[in-house]
Amino acid sequence: MAIKPLIRFTLARLREPSTLASLAALATLFGLPPGTVDLAAQVVGGIAGLVAIVKPDAHG
Repeated sequence: MAIKPLIRFTLARLREPSTLASLAALATLFGLPPGTVDLAAQVVGGIAGLVAIVKPDAHG
């Protein structure tokens, strides 16, 4: 199934600070207040961290 590689790719990008900074810049550009953008970035980072904790490590 092609969904798993897409999810892995997305989660890997969400863990990168540059991705979160880019999403924050785009959200601010489209009119969201910076405080809301920062909160959303923290939530996304937290979710990605929780997924990394729960997800089993790849073997090999």
